[in-house]
Amino acid sequence: VTCVRRLAMVTLTKAGAVLWSVTLFILYAAGLCAAGYSAYIIRIYAIKNYGYVIHEFDPWFNFRATQYLADHGWHAFFKWFDYKVWYPLGRPVGTTIYPGMQISSVVIWKVLGFIGKPVKMSLNDVCVLVPAWFGVSASVALGALTAECSGSWASGVVAAGIMSVVPAHIMRSVGGGYDNESIALTAMCTTFYFWCRALRHDPSAKDGRATRDSVIFGVLAGLAYIYMVAAWGGFVFVLNMVGCHAAALVLVGRYTSKLHRAFSLFYAIGTAGATRVPVVGWSPLKSLEQLAPLAVFIGFQLLEFVEVQRRKRKLNMVRVFLMRLKLAIPALLVVAAVAFSLNSIGYFGPLSAPGRGVFV
Repeated sequence: VTCVRRLAMVTLTKAGAVLWSVTLFILYAAGLCAAGYSAYIIRIYAIKNYGYVIHEFDPWFNFRATQYLADHGWHAFFKWFDYKVWYPLGRPVGTTIYPGMQISSVVIWKVLGFIGKPVKMSLNDVCVLVPAWFGVSASVALGALTAECSGSWASGVVAAGIMSVVPAHIMRSVGGGYDNESIALTAMCTTFYFWCRALRHDPSAKDGRATRDSVIFGVLAGLAYIYMVAAWGGFVFVLNMVGCHAAALVLVGRYTSKLHRAFSLFYAIGTAGATRVPVVGWSPLKSLEQLAPLAVFIGFQLLEFVEVQRRKRKLNMVRVFLMRLKLAIPALLVVAAVAFSLNSIGYFGPLSAPGRGVFV
């Protein structure tokens, strides 16, 4: 009888724990839905009162570019020379525009058209609503980022609610304000989320080894960063923030193979994709604002070599430090020599205007 009672108590305890977990999940999901609903309702206020109208100058040009992409296709879009802007010179649109928003809008428009009624709508209506839709996704993405960093979905729900109503975000994602920043916030928060998720602690990984999550979410962070590059010129901030975070972890003694995999995959995939955006080109390897993460990437390869040797040869911390020093000194000399040679032939570009504004 006693055993039966104990078994019943254990069963009830487990059932109660599962019920509590399900209840919390429902509450958190409801909170995120409420934040998304608030974000959407606020952003379509002008649409409800004045109709599906694109406003401001830049959004009108962006819509015109989206219309051209929808009418003429991918290849014609990137070779398009627009004589009606920057008069009398004209503008080579394909090499002077961040095309992420136009591509996203056309894809959404085509998908809705494929589904058919009742969700089918005109390209104009899609472009008007895109900022509001991405305002919702940015709020949810920030909530997920906050939950990942804090370990609390309650904090994530609160963060999503704040993001949904904060004026600085609303003014860049209001319905009809069809500009790059409206989708860039989603790309930025998603990249940061995947980066932090790649570094989540895994108890099964021993002795600083790489984890499955560091590979999967490192790749996803790189892909999200590519979308960020295609969406907005603020991608430089994202790249440097991730690079600074990775370097800071090394400085405080938190280097692991997990960190190496996550950052190496993020940087390699992200940079390879960024160079395929025409307006960006090879600037990730030339621009002074983007060279610090490259230095971090190179340094991580040296650190990982030492880490592999440490595990293989059972090295103590003193020998690890000496090996790092032996590799770092010649590597720094080689990098300095290469940088000096490239600088002498004008390979590196000057600081951009925003970069000069930060330091000057």
